[in-house]
Amino acid sequence: MEWISLLWSEIKKEHRNTFHSNLVYFSLLIWPAIAFITAYYSFLPFQRGADSPLARFINPDHLVLFLLTGYLGYIFFWCLVQSAWQMSFERQAGTMEMIFLSPVNRLAFVYGRSFSALAEGVWLFFTFAVLAALMVNGIQINTWWSVPLALLVLLVSAVVWGGFLTAAFLFSRDAGFLYTILDEPMLIFAGVKVPPLALPVWAKMISLCFPLTYTLNILRKLLMEKAALLEVAPQLGILSAVLLLLILLTAVILVLAEKHMKQTGNMVLY
Repeated sequence: MEWISLLWSEIKKEHRNTFHSNLVYFSLLIWPAIAFITAYYSFLPFQRGADSPLARFINPDHLVLFLLTGYLGYIFFWCLVQSAWQMSFERQAGTMEMIFLSPVNRLAFVYGRSFSALAEGVWLFFTFAVLAALMVNGIQINTWWSVPLALLVLLVSAVVWGGFLTAAFLFSRDAGFLYTILDEPMLIFAGVKVPPLALPVWAKMISLCFPLTYTLNILRKLLMEKAALLEVAPQLGILSAVLLLLILLTAVILVLAEKHMKQTGNMVLY
């Protein structure tokens, strides 16, 4: 019950702090929708038939669904990069000191913040993506549970990723550079617009650093390739290992951050 109470308290705080205007919700739909449309029309001037280079990696008939799943996953992860980056403002306001002086569970704090940012930050584009997917060809599922499993994988992966980033931004003022290296590179290398298999070897190595790469791979197998559970089991195992590593790193970072605060009296670590 304590975990639930802490999670709910952080969700309410994040809602009042960030999602306080109708214009905020409006922007959460318009910006992702424009980004998706821009990506789609950037493919149109090029050859997209069965003999095109694109057909080696994507069925041209499934291009819209490929981009929809890619941008849906990207928005899930991007919202949490944005939320974690805002930790710097909370540190300046003294919120961090108040949290670490209180007896709250640290993991409940970071995951409550992540879940709140995710739930309110993606629902508009999620609705848009679902409606758009129903209007285009390309959805190929093995059975009814493929859809909820895909969404569960995406939700859990994003929340764990957000918790890790929140802890990292909480620990250091210099973590602001993570916003730069985790936003656009994630869009380029994680398979949002271009399949990782189409990238050169050095870019494929970079793509392996992003949990979104593994998540989108599973998402597309379940929704576009009629993959059964046994077929995605190896990918689920790899993703689970990556997420477990992130959870362990999050716990370690929180312990180090609190230890540093007790030693120095502040939350500023350069």
